[in-house]
Amino acid sequence: MDQRFYKKKKEKLDLIVVINASPFEIGKFKLRQRHASKRAKYFKSSLVYVNLVGSQDDLIFDGGSFVMDKLGKIVIQEKFFEESENHFILDSKTKKKQIKNINKFENLYRALMLGLKNYMTKNGFRFAHLGLSGGIDSALTLAILADTIDSENIHSFYLPSKFSSNDSKKDAEALSKNVGIKTSEISIEILRNTVIKHLNPIFKKYKEDVTEENIQSRLRGLILMALSNKLDSLLVTTGNKSELAVGYSTLYGDMCGGYSLLKDVYKTDVFELCRWRNKNTLSYFKVKRNNIIPEEILTKEPSAELKYNQKDSDLLPPYEILDKILSYLIDENRDVKFIIKKGFIKDDVMKIWKMIKNSEFKRYQSAIGPKVSKMSLSLDRRFPITNKFDL
Repeated sequence: MDQRFYKKKKEKLDLIVVINASPFEIGKFKLRQRHASKRAKYFKSSLVYVNLVGSQDDLIFDGGSFVMDKLGKIVIQEKFFEESENHFILDSKTKKKQIKNINKFENLYRALMLGLKNYMTKNGFRFAHLGLSGGIDSALTLAILADTIDSENIHSFYLPSKFSSNDSKKDAEALSKNVGIKTSEISIEILRNTVIKHLNPIFKKYKEDVTEENIQSRLRGLILMALSNKLDSLLVTTGNKSELAVGYSTLYGDMCGGYSLLKDVYKTDVFELCRWRNKNTLSYFKVKRNNIIPEEILTKEPSAELKYNQKDSDLLPPYEILDKILSYLIDENRDVKFIIKKGFIKDDVMKIWKMIKNSEFKRYQSAIGPKVSKMSLSLDRRFPITNKFDL
């Protein structure tokens, strides 16, 4: 705050009005409240904190305006994530308002809904679609889409190959039915065989590796982007922050899209958001029921299904460990020595740091998505692609 303003402490102030556009992030409201309370008590003045509602590009503004008394206590609290209007009289009889403790995952879910809705509305998108795999990331993405926009404006596509399991197909169909969304199946197997056949004169000299896996992902990206063009529809990509951080994604494949809804949401939080949504149906949801995400999706081991018997854990530590290490490296900007001292295996920490460093080029080309943490991978964490530094 401007020091000239602090010099006005000796002057009697009736009211301080703070006009703000404070972007949302998890835990941000407590920070606003703490700063505002400090000013109100310092000047012994009532304070009105007015915050913007809506979103612009990757920034989300969650509202939640409030009025404080001279003791720094909130006496009036406005709604979050929606416009509201209030008329008030401040006097000694105004009682402190009991502030509802909003669940972290309700806040996060609503923030993602608001970011998606505003991005579509303000950029002229009426329709949205996604690739539905039967996995948890696309399940959460579809759930948020279905809660946010009208079902007739959403289309999901299941794009199997020979490596896709029957269970994944059943899970995708069950989810679509639960949220009332039309799903179409388009097999990529003929296309995959054709591409492999035409590349075989060159590829036959080399061992099969991740290249063949990425071809599948890129074929899906090709189809989904073609549908975006033809249907005039926003392709919502489904990757999460954990995958984007370590590069566990395919450039021009599953990263294809116009909006990356879960870009700033760790995998462990994806699971928690799904569990929270299954237990809660709130008034602003368009889907009026609980348990929309099948339990099978929540309990099966994550897999990209780009080869037989593939598991995410083949290349990555368990997500509970991975996300803690990522949080230290990214959100808290800690070095590897600090993390190792916290009890994590050195080889895991060094491997993850190397993966983060080597996948910077992918993040530079990723679709825009909502910022919901204090350190998003696009807006806040800005590392050069070409570098020789270590942590």
